[in-house]
Amino acid sequence: MPKARYDEGENVSRHAAVDEGCCEEMERKYGWNLVRIEETNDPILEVDCVFAGQTEFPQSYYDTDREEGKNA
Repeated sequence: MPKARYDEGENVSRHAAVDEGCCEEMERKYGWNLVRIEETNDPILEVDCVFAGQTEFPQSYYDTDREEGKNA
């Protein structure tokens, strides 16, 4: 069973990635604090990047358009 994406008790967020380099890239790109990297049993998304606090990817430009009904 996958771990919760946001762990309130530990105050960390997990984001799946294909390798450790992607975790470091997310840290740089979004300014998040990488706490650790956990291996998964998934052959494609091999690691969980664990960041301090509650982190979320910013909403994409395309998602914003759909919500506003511009591409309906």
